[in-house]
Amino acid sequence: MKKYNKDIYYKWKKWIPTIIFKLKDTELRLGELHRSLGCSKKILIQQLNLLILHEIIENKKIYKENTIESYYYLTECGNDLLPILVDMKAFGCRFEDNIKVKG
Repeated sequence: MKKYNKDIYYKWKKWIPTIIFKLKDTELRLGELHRSLGCSKKILIQQLNLLILHEIIENKKIYKENTIESYYYLTECGNDLLPILVDMKAFGCRFEDNIKVKG
């Protein structure tokens, strides 16, 4: 079994859990992800690259005549993260009144 890079915990970003949820059981192109998330394209690309770097998602390129179609999808590591994120979301919903947010 592959060891996961511990640095991901220190570089965790706001949109990463949402990106992982969006890629559950599907492959999406950059434009599809961008439209569904509503964040800036620059931020999205930075966070996709971070997820690729840590092998949580992969980018599959399909070459067709004069164009390249690029799709993002979850790796085994990304799929392993899903239940953890579901539990974290459930915890946040259950205790949202007790959680204090700075800012």
